[in-house]
Amino acid sequence: MSWRSWRVGVAVMLAVWGAWLGTADAAQAPQNGSDPGGIEANPLACWWRTDKSAVHIGERFTLTLTCRTAETSAFTVAPNVSEIEPTSIQLTPFDVLAGTRHEDILAPPWRYFQYVYTVRLLGDEFFGQDVNIPATNIKYRIQSGGTESVEGVERAYVLPSMPIRVMSLLPAQAADIRDASRETFGDIEAHRFRSTVGFVTAAICFGFAVVLLVVACVRVVERARKRGPAVAESLPVRTVLQGCLRELERVKAEAARGGWNPSLVARALAPFRIAGAIALSQPVTHTMVDVETPTREGQIALRHGIVRRRRALVFAPTTADAIDRLRTGGNGHRQTAATEEGLDRIRESLLVLNAARYGRHGSLDADELDRTVDTGSHALRRLRRARLWPARAAQRLAQIPAAFGIGAWGR
Repeated sequence: MSWRSWRVGVAVMLAVWGAWLGTADAAQAPQNGSDPGGIEANPLACWWRTDKSAVHIGERFTLTLTCRTAETSAFTVAPNVSEIEPTSIQLTPFDVLAGTRHEDILAPPWRYFQYVYTVRLLGDEFFGQDVNIPATNIKYRIQSGGTESVEGVERAYVLPSMPIRVMSLLPAQAADIRDASRETFGDIEAHRFRSTVGFVTAAICFGFAVVLLVVACVRVVERARKRGPAVAESLPVRTVLQGCLRELERVKAEAARGGWNPSLVARALAPFRIAGAIALSQPVTHTMVDVETPTREGQIALRHGIVRRRRALVFAPTTADAIDRLRTGGNGHRQTAATEEGLDRIRESLLVLNAARYGRHGSLDADELDRTVDTGSHALRRLRRARLWPARAAQRLAQIPAAFGIGAWGR
């Protein structure tokens, strides 16, 4: 072979190889989505999608319809969506229970819109079968033109059907129907734990009820065997003590602003006299009055009641000598350690305030009066806490043996 013939052969082979590579590249290149010819050939496309490929009878599942419509400067596809709205679409034998339409997505030259339906299938004849979501016709028109659009004839796009497998509730070899229990050992253990907690809670509540019943019985026995003078209390003791504390707070505030004077000392005496009478189980005088009735020396005004607020003037003539005399005599009542300590502080407060109010020298020691009021207020708070039902219940329980005549063992 000559040198010229060899060069011609190589050139022919290169030409053939280049032509083949060009054809292959053209075949593998993707179609241009903006090709007017391709868009006009397929201006509308839709497809189904489900969240489950197999369902039970009556089970709800999600069916999604997504469509793509062409939207260019030359023409626009206008689909008729009234027939695929959730309230109007027909997917027999499936029932459309609800549905929503999401916001359209524009990706030129296409516009995408989507409907999401909640669907179920009813009927005992579909067990173990493939049931098709029926083919759906979507009608549309093509609008062409610029400012003056021209609407074309109505066309129809057929959305193909999609099969859904309906699972049987029983295997093919089953001879009868047996409903297996859905509870596991863990569920049984959880039920047992909740029942135990409920039983313990009921036992605790029953114990509280028994305690309250015992306290009520003790009170009945005490009333039958009560000795000493009766204490007339129309107002709750806690309300009276709270009113005494408020009066002391007001006195302290006025003394801090303008200093102590005989009028403030007299006002400070009244709460301690009332608290001393309550601690000794002595009567406290109270009078129901209207709002315009003035308060006299030795009295404090109280307001009580939730629905109907009423005003009362409370007074007690307790002195330090009366506290000593009644404590020595016993007054027919057993005093607790907290009450004894409170009486000591109330007695000291009465002595200091009486000396300041009725003393002859006429000078007032502000620091001593402040300390006296603070100490007495602390005693009143302890006395008020002792009158709450937990403290009274504990005191009643401690008096049960004496109430029923149970004493110490004797030889």
